[in-house]
Amino acid sequence: MDKKKSEVTRMNNPYTKHKTLESIREFKYKRRLKRRMRLIVAIGFLLILMVGNGLVRNYNTLKKLEEDKVVAEQELESLDLRQDELEYYIGLLEDEEYVAKLARNEYYLTKDNEIVFSFPDDRKPDHTEVTEEEPAVSEEKKKDFEE
Repeated sequence: MDKKKSEVTRMNNPYTKHKTLESIREFKYKRRLKRRMRLIVAIGFLLILMVGNGLVRNYNTLKKLEEDKVVAEQELESLDLRQDELEYYIGLLEDEEYVAKLARNEYYLTKDNEIVFSFPDDRKPDHTEVTEEEPAVSEEKKKDFEE
């Protein structure tokens, strides 16, 4: 391929040299400015990523803690109900008549001149159902104890 020869001839005088050097300097300055701007944008982007990553991590931790709080509140409510039930039975055990009746039902104790008949389908007293229940421990608590 043949190169076309430029039909314009350059003048070799100080003004053209000065203008050529000036345009080269301007081109280099703009190139440096673009590089600097790219570097600033890249650093800014990295900073935003680092801060954003922390925010996302904190948000996820907050959501998990809120879920744990809801589970703990439900567990607390069930334990409060269980405690109220146990306190009710403690109150019953302070009554001597109830304790005597309980002893007669459960251990077949009798009053004077009394006969006790026991049938196979007799049910347990209420207090044994409460005391035989295991406390409700969440699965997460069990895992924490195992670790």
